[in-house]
Amino acid sequence: MKADTKSNGTSSLKRHFNVCKCNAHKCNKDPTQGILQATQDEVIGTWRFDQDELRAAFAEMVIEDEQPFCFGEKPGLRKFMAKACPRFQLPSRRTCTRDTVRCYFQEKAKLKKFFKDSCQRVCLTTDCWTSQQQDGYMTVTASFIDDNLKMHKKVIGFFMVKGHKGDDIGKNVIRCMTEWGLDRVMTITVDNASANDTGIGYLRRQLSGTNIANGKYLHMRCAAHIVNLIVQDGLKEVDLSVKRVRAAVRYIRNGGSRIVKFKELIEEEKLTNKPFLKLDVPTRWNSTCIMLKAAIVYEKVFTRLVDEDMSYVIDLSEARDGFGHPDETDWENVKKMADFLEHFHDLTVRVSATLHITSHTFFHEIGEVHLLIQSWLNSTDVVQSAMGRRMKDKFDKYWGLWHTSNSNTIVNDKGRGKGKEKENINLLIFVAGCLDPRYKLSMYTKIIVEEIFGEERGQLVWEAIDTCVHELFEEYKKMYGPAEETSDAIDPVASKGGRGGKLKEVIAKRMKLGNASSNNTKSELDKYLAEETEDTEMKIDLLVWWKASEQRFPILSRLARDVLAIPISSIASESAFSTSGRILDDFGSSLTPFMLEALN
Repeated sequence: MKADTKSNGTSSLKRHFNVCKCNAHKCNKDPTQGILQATQDEVIGTWRFDQDELRAAFAEMVIEDEQPFCFGEKPGLRKFMAKACPRFQLPSRRTCTRDTVRCYFQEKAKLKKFFKDSCQRVCLTTDCWTSQQQDGYMTVTASFIDDNLKMHKKVIGFFMVKGHKGDDIGKNVIRCMTEWGLDRVMTITVDNASANDTGIGYLRRQLSGTNIANGKYLHMRCAAHIVNLIVQDGLKEVDLSVKRVRAAVRYIRNGGSRIVKFKELIEEEKLTNKPFLKLDVPTRWNSTCIMLKAAIVYEKVFTRLVDEDMSYVIDLSEARDGFGHPDETDWENVKKMADFLEHFHDLTVRVSATLHITSHTFFHEIGEVHLLIQSWLNSTDVVQSAMGRRMKDKFDKYWGLWHTSNSNTIVNDKGRGKGKEKENINLLIFVAGCLDPRYKLSMYTKIIVEEIFGEERGQLVWEAIDTCVHELFEEYKKMYGPAEETSDAIDPVASKGGRGGKLKEVIAKRMKLGNASSNNTKSELDKYLAEETEDTEMKIDLLVWWKASEQRFPILSRLARDVLAIPISSIASESAFSTSGRILDDFGSSLTPFMLEALN
């Protein structure tokens, strides 16, 4: 087809261009018309080029994959996009920054609306952290269950703070809640730092009138942090043995020739299919558990190394720490410790879950910890018994004792609770267990309470749990129960002023009162507790169960939404820092605090 501008016109080419079936850009005539194509999942659908949508998708990719804002200026990406989608104009660094901020505000507006429409009460977790530039940061995470009884966890705050003092923590949490339009809080889960106790006292005063039970159950201590304190105390009894094994592992991993020699001995011992040695982080006992389990497998290899590598013995003895190499007693100690720590490792994984509810399992986990410690406390082994005593003292400090004067409700003028050592366990964890149809306030639950606290104290705890459940139900009944009728129905005969009208009115009133009293003898809670408990071995999705029972127990389902949403650990907030650790490095030091919050 000729299209020379001197001898031929372009009309024929233009007409052909409009009717050509192979023209990939013909759909531009009709913006609603898409191009049929197959995706990577082999699903056929339509696609239409849209520069704005692609820019928004590019900004989301930069946020999710933590790419630099100048990613669109990379020459390799530009070459690739020139082949994949030539019409897409890759954004510059400044354009990508603006798109990221726009995406942040759009998502924030959507989440605000979602909070307003679907969230009746939130459970918060908060934690503080210091970056490599020694800047203090704080994160706030909101957990809640929506109207469809679906669990949600949202990071609503990631901002720089001037200090980590208690009042500063409280003020920043209040500011964050105000920004998101949240004023009703069920609990706040924090670790055991003393500043957090002061911060909770400040929040309890500020939230008075909107919190449950006057803030009596506002403070939820992180279960994972308490487990960590319990285990760390136990590790002190075998601290030297653990240090010797750690030094031996570090010696092997610090030299290429040492690793080669060690692997040769592994082959001779026929242990080649086992996982290799792992180093631990001394402040993280769960990584110590993994290190010990890996090292115990190669006990024979380490024993042979004493005779075949003299530098192994000399270096470990003359090193700066000078712990020496592990002997037979050390290996026996770490074997016992590794087996014991494995139970706590699995428990920590369970209580640290953030994508599903965990509050209803908490009292089971406490019972498991109690039995593990008790077994070591009663052991004939001297080391095990000593470790058990240390761990029992720490367990009793947070979970194992019950004080009749609950200092949790006594707060002085500065917001600091009196008698911190005598603070009782938060009873909402037992309320959550009661809202599990497999347990309720049954003998099963009562036995667990008596196992943890003993029979004498267990009776007091059981009475407190029963009182707590009924008081919470009455409080929710006032908030969400049907409004009582204030006007009596008027009898049509009596309204005419005929004879006998007053008598009928009196009879009608008394009959109405009698019917009301007979109908209300059993509340929702009484009916729920009177029903047979489900099989304890049966797996139940509690949110699905309460969704199905919402019509029968409308008030209890409201209570279940709030109590079951309680996170029993602050891992949700800590994970925000571990995720953002790649942002808050030396290369990201130029990012402003606002941009860090937007990216998080």
